[in-house]
Amino acid sequence: MRYLMTLALLSAGVALVQSTVTSTESALWRCRASSGAELSRHTGADRAEEACSNRALASPGQALEMRPSSFGITVPIPVATVSSPTPAPTPHPAPSSADVPLSFNDPVYANVTSGTSRITLPPGSSRTDLSIVENSGEPTIVCKGSCSLTRVRIQSREGVRCVSGNINLTWVYVTATGVGSDHADGLQCYSPGSTGTVTVKNSTFKMAGATTAGYFSADNWQGSHVFENVLFEGGNHGLRIPADGGSSVSLKNVYFVRGSFRYGAYLFDAVNGRRINIEQWENVRWASWRGDELVLGDLIKQP
Repeated sequence: MRYLMTLALLSAGVALVQSTVTSTESALWRCRASSGAELSRHTGADRAEEACSNRALASPGQALEMRPSSFGITVPIPVATVSSPTPAPTPHPAPSSADVPLSFNDPVYANVTSGTSRITLPPGSSRTDLSIVENSGEPTIVCKGSCSLTRVRIQSREGVRCVSGNINLTWVYVTATGVGSDHADGLQCYSPGSTGTVTVKNSTFKMAGATTAGYFSADNWQGSHVFENVLFEGGNHGLRIPADGGSSVSLKNVYFVRGSFRYGAYLFDAVNGRRINIEQWENVRWASWRGDELVLGDLIKQP
């Protein structure tokens, strides 16, 4: 009789254990489905629910570590994580802050008077708000002595010829396209033995075709050359001054359009073992075009 009662109690215990395990497993898999936490299979449903509640306290996206608790249950514990720093994006070149005319139709020329004839200016002359388009192959404007050109644009085969004296160009745009055997220049200083100072500010020299340089001085022209806020594009070179083309050259905020020159951005030819004296070389940079927008690039090291 005692043996039969023992069997009955054992059977009831097995049923109770099976019921408890089944209930626990049901809670366990519900928690797994909702939280992904690992729980022990040998605990009551109330402990499983407590574990699920602990998981719910973790911050979204926070890393978790599974550790045993005092209740004999595996409990998720928040773990501090340090995310890898996001690499800074490679900066794009900065849009142009160059104070130069960007095209023949730049708004600075809104009030120019248009013409189609070459002009020769006597010493002490000036021209303002002038536009000349011609195709003679001779210099479009000749300065016989000191002269000033302000808000002047030229489209021709040969731009400006400087003979002597102090010559000032401000907001001047020269686009010259050489044809055939031309050796076209945007501006050329030529008169052996003559002297003066040519100062170019807020101006652009754009060359195409059979051209020597945007700016060229040579053959014993003994003056100095000052450039500030000037853009060079195209030609064999943008700027070319041999040692016999002047006493000194200064560049500040001068830009060369990369890839536009046949041989190089500039050339300071050696003559009898010497080169022109570079008095200033400040913020001289490469530039490029992004549509109609000029983009300034890397600095160019002083030669």
